[in-house]
Amino acid sequence: MANVKRANTSGITKSGVAIPDVPDVPTIGSATAGLGSVSVAFTPATTGGTVSLFTATSNPGSITATSATSPITVSGLAAETSYSFTVRGANSTGTGPYSPASNSASPLEVSGAYDALSTVTVPAGGVASITFAGIPTGYKHLQIRMSNTVGATIRFNGDTTGSNYRYHVLLGNGSSAVSGTDPNNAYSPADGTNGTTAEILDILDYSNTSKNKTLRSLGGFDANGSGVVWLTSNLWMSTAAINSIVITATIPANARFTLYGVR
Repeated sequence: MANVKRANTSGITKSGVAIPDVPDVPTIGSATAGLGSVSVAFTPATTGGTVSLFTATSNPGSITATSATSPITVSGLAAETSYSFTVRGANSTGTGPYSPASNSASPLEVSGAYDALSTVTVPAGGVASITFAGIPTGYKHLQIRMSNTVGATIRFNGDTTGSNYRYHVLLGNGSSAVSGTDPNNAYSPADGTNGTTAEILDILDYSNTSKNKTLRSLGGFDANGSGVVWLTSNLWMSTAAINSIVITATIPANARFTLYGVR
């Protein structure tokens, strides 16, 4: 606000205070789904009054959230429900008009659900490695379910330095048990040459940037009446968020790998 002077009809000049404009309508951006929430982006108007606070409102439900800047995260939404959002600004003078509606976005369930992100089925002739790249953030953990893999070495984000990895295994066949460790690797002992194998590998807190990454797995194989089961733990000594995984092994035809995001 600023002091102004104006003349009335009698020619007398009076001092006063200018009243600021209410905010003009912002330009709506993209609504992006998160875990039980949606992030709503927008661009403030370059005209009108200065905004003190922006409000995003959902449709349906009229659920609101506020922020002084973009984006606004709207929480308390129903999972798997489609929402669109409008945004408006407010200041000490009043509240401006709502923007047009955003695109629709559906919040993910907060926890306990698995989303299949990518599946690889190995073709005839087999392969030496498979890669999961462009892994999205927004999940709590990752899980890989794999079959018929022989001694798979696992690497993250292109880090091939063996000393950055650790591996431990406990393995039993029903009559005896053995354990082992490797200070230079992270891998699965699955042995597809001995029969049909299956393994579930959990990669915990994969996008957390304040801790090293830990892995655990449960697997086994059957060889026509005999077989082995195992438990493993692995460590990648890096706080980087995991965005790619390379599994290198003697991988036979028809081996199958599926990467899941765990909410």
